[in-house]
Amino acid sequence: MREALLEILRCPACKNRSFSLDENETDGFEIKSGSIVCKDCRASYPIHDGIVDFLKNASDSVRRERKAMDDEEYITDGNGNRYRLTEETIQRFGSKFLSLPEGDGSHFFKRGGSFQSIREASGRFYPTFEGLGLTGREDVLEIGACFSYASLRFAKKGCRVVALDISNYLKAANLLIDVAYFDRIFSDMHAMPFADSSFDIVFGSAVLHHSKDLKKAFGEIRRVLKPGGRIVLINESARGVFEKIPHGFAELEKKGFGDTSYTIPEWKKAASGVGFKKIKIELLSLADDYIMRRENRDPGPWPDFKLRLARFLKRHRPVEACLSFLLALPRLFFRPKSWRLYCYK
Repeated sequence: MREALLEILRCPACKNRSFSLDENETDGFEIKSGSIVCKDCRASYPIHDGIVDFLKNASDSVRRERKAMDDEEYITDGNGNRYRLTEETIQRFGSKFLSLPEGDGSHFFKRGGSFQSIREASGRFYPTFEGLGLTGREDVLEIGACFSYASLRFAKKGCRVVALDISNYLKAANLLIDVAYFDRIFSDMHAMPFADSSFDIVFGSAVLHHSKDLKKAFGEIRRVLKPGGRIVLINESARGVFEKIPHGFAELEKKGFGDTSYTIPEWKKAASGVGFKKIKIELLSLADDYIMRRENRDPGPWPDFKLRLARFLKRHRPVEACLSFLLALPRLFFRPKSWRLYCYK
């Protein structure tokens, strides 16, 4: 971390905003180890490898999920070989981490407990990112940052960025900060250690569906957003109004993961219930989604009719637009597939 991070922190225990900083090691680039101590309640939060840890008083559910992530903390290559996320692994595959989300690294990485590779999940990132109209002066928080490739992209634009996660995947971000610096913290997204109105943008990819209290999560996000700020979510799980929660989520829950699946109306109700004034939900292209999945999986020996259809639709945008309009309600009721959410404070 860098000392400037203290300007937006508040103690999760007592909500005080005044800290003292005890540095044990600094490399002139950032503070590598030490602690920050609340001047009011004296709660101490350690710094290891440049990451501030605010999880000492985390809830049982967060502790359980973090343990599940530790147990499943590996990356898998195309041959199914697993590698524990150790410092050795991070250094060994450093070039692959640096290539995320596109490039060779994306084909290589599949997180433990994840249904899909990062490349499959990242095809929606760049259109979303480019559509934000960044000036480079924004304060940005990425929740559920994982390997933090999104935080790096925001930082390269000139934004002041904080990457937040509960898992040790965040340690891989130490490779990225030499390219463009951003702070990293371990924290629960339901009780974040930030002052009110600290960020212009809160960004998340496949993270909020881990919450068992969606309204509380949205409320905490709204609290840390500046007036006029926005939250942007992609790659979130959603089920149709008439659809049951997929069986795979029950299996993940048995392992300790917090994944669940909400309907689109439940997402909207949770966001509006905490005071977000403008909520925009976009159902994304099914053709784009199918092409992306097929490009990153074994296509098999036979021609793929659906793939040919998807490519036809991309060549004939008016036809795709008409089909998307006709499918909007069926997707809402039965299976939304890919979608994106914007909420404005």
